[in-house]
Amino acid sequence: MPDVQDEIYHAFDALMQPCQDWKPVHIADTFTTIISRASNRMLGGKTLGRNTEWTSTSVSFTDDTWLAAQRLKQFRPSIRPLIQHWIPEMAKVRHHGNVARRVIVPIVEERLEQQRVLGDKWRPPLDLLQMLWDGAYGKDKTPEFMAYTALAISFAAIRTSSSVPVHLLYDLCARPDYIQPLRDEIESVLAEEGSFIKIAFNKLVKLDSFMKESQRYNPLSFCKFTQFWRRPVLSQMVVTFGRLIHHDLRLHDGIIIPASTLVGVAAYAVAQDPQFLSGPFSGFRFVPQPGSQQVQGPQFVTTNASNLSWGNGKHACLGRFFAANEIKILIAYFLVHFDFKFGGERMERPKNLDFELQSMADPSVEILVKRRERGDRMS
Repeated sequence: MPDVQDEIYHAFDALMQPCQDWKPVHIADTFTTIISRASNRMLGGKTLGRNTEWTSTSVSFTDDTWLAAQRLKQFRPSIRPLIQHWIPEMAKVRHHGNVARRVIVPIVEERLEQQRVLGDKWRPPLDLLQMLWDGAYGKDKTPEFMAYTALAISFAAIRTSSSVPVHLLYDLCARPDYIQPLRDEIESVLAEEGSFIKIAFNKLVKLDSFMKESQRYNPLSFCKFTQFWRRPVLSQMVVTFGRLIHHDLRLHDGIIIPASTLVGVAAYAVAQDPQFLSGPFSGFRFVPQPGSQQVQGPQFVTTNASNLSWGNGKHACLGRFFAANEIKILIAYFLVHFDFKFGGERMERPKNLDFELQSMADPSVEILVKRRERGDRMS
């Protein structure tokens, strides 16, 4: 992760100007840009990570695609292929496709030219774009398809990954007693290892535990029901493994799920089930206790029947290991270099915003930030 670490540090220097006094910051926007740059560095190297046009597109593509989908839903399916050409939201989506081709295609073509000229002496870059190219075949092995794939990766990765550190920061502002123990752990690990290598990540057990507990209370998706089996109820749950039933489905016990039904697994209800975990928010819940024979508790990336935030089995998120380490570097840098707190009179954590199946940290919340006097330990 040295390249990702370098990009996160560089992004912080560019976005968080020196501030010795308290300064209000919309931290959700800042973290999203940093995550975008770090993810793009992994995708296509420094050239892509520091391309401002691509950074803007990779951040905006998810929002604009979602807005376009909501707009298209207002029309009958039969006329959507035609009406899309007159919808402004769809124009933005097409613009992002043009940017992707304008940025990604030349990178791929330059690599192909270098390979042609240098032959066996050419050393392919170590990034995801090259891995995707090497694994592609047939009609998918074109620079244009790589541009489409890069957009798809942005859609899947950036908004989901950037929401986690925002949740973490809101939880830390609401529970400031956790801040110093986390700083102590980070500084101790970096003093021992020097940088974020694999063994360093494994030693950040308190940070990992806090991330896992925050995720347990702040899922990425909610499903709200106002009626269930004709009885009025009000409940909410995380739904993972979401599937749309296309044809009537008969279960083994005879129950029929009708076509056009959206089904899923109530992951939030499972995570809050007292059979597995009980009690209020406890940030260090998963840290092995002193004297315990357990070397390491359940990790942030752990998937099992009682933790479905990442999915489970063959459907588990393959990118969760990269995302977890990327988030740890970002939060570690922020904790070591900055003091922070809620602005104004706010003391409690802001409520998340829920719409349809989506749940997100409120991006309008301002955090007061100032640089720490001794915040140079990760430079």
